[in-house]
Amino acid sequence: MSATAAAQPLPSAPAAPRRVALRLAQVRAVFGLSLRITLRGKRIWILGFIALVPALLPVLHMVLVRLFTHVGRFPPAMDFFKNVVSVLYLHVLLYVLALACGLAIVSDEVEDKTLVHLLLRPLPRWAIVVGRWLSTWLVTSVVLVGSLIALYALSWAAQQEFDVGRRALDHFNLTILALDCLVFVFALGAYLALFSCVGAWLPHGERWGVVFCFGWESLITYLPARLKWFTLMYHAQTLFPHKVSVNKLFSVWGEPLPKLTCALILVIVTVVSLALTVWNLKRREIR
Repeated sequence: MSATAAAQPLPSAPAAPRRVALRLAQVRAVFGLSLRITLRGKRIWILGFIALVPALLPVLHMVLVRLFTHVGRFPPAMDFFKNVVSVLYLHVLLYVLALACGLAIVSDEVEDKTLVHLLLRPLPRWAIVVGRWLSTWLVTSVVLVGSLIALYALSWAAQQEFDVGRRALDHFNLTILALDCLVFVFALGAYLALFSCVGAWLPHGERWGVVFCFGWESLITYLPARLKWFTLMYHAQTLFPHKVSVNKLFSVWGEPLPKLTCALILVIVTVVSLALTVWNLKRREIR
């Protein structure tokens, strides 16, 4: 061994763990800052109020029963819960939360000039995107899951029967509620990542987002052709533990994709969308 080689310092063993810890600390810093800004803003509180509107449908039915005697009995709680989830939550509330918050992950930082201050710190741009996405995902998930739990509880309360409490806490029903919440959180993460990419790359991203949600996603999902495999909604609905509207078409148009495949596709969409968002942030000049 030469003297020069012997004089060179050997690589430190814990260098890689330190780098990982540093990267996690950077993401955590952006996550905490973004979380505080989000909670202080008006947008999330307005969206929280909007999210409670479909959850109050059982209360509206109880009020109508008191006012008008011809209003029929409240349907079975779980049937009502699943129908509202299939229609209002999947095709309206999920889109509204993802559009309003996903598009803002990068575009709001650019427009408000707050991204410049973040870039002055020793933070990699991927950490900014991931931290912002994680904080947005957490807050919107809490809003969505809270609304689902409120809908579930009020649906059972509207039954006004003696053993309603026992049936509401039944293991089978609670399992459906928990799985519904998990699927919504999973799908919301994919939609937020996709719309963060749209907001970063396209001007007037809200227009493209509305067309995508209420055009492509709402129509192509129900076509008999395999074109529906290119929608996120198809894969999200396949993961649900109970029948939703698209599942009723499977008996006519064939069997759905395996759930594991659908989950993997949502993960791939999330990762690719975040990677494209980071790439856009690296190539653009922020002023």
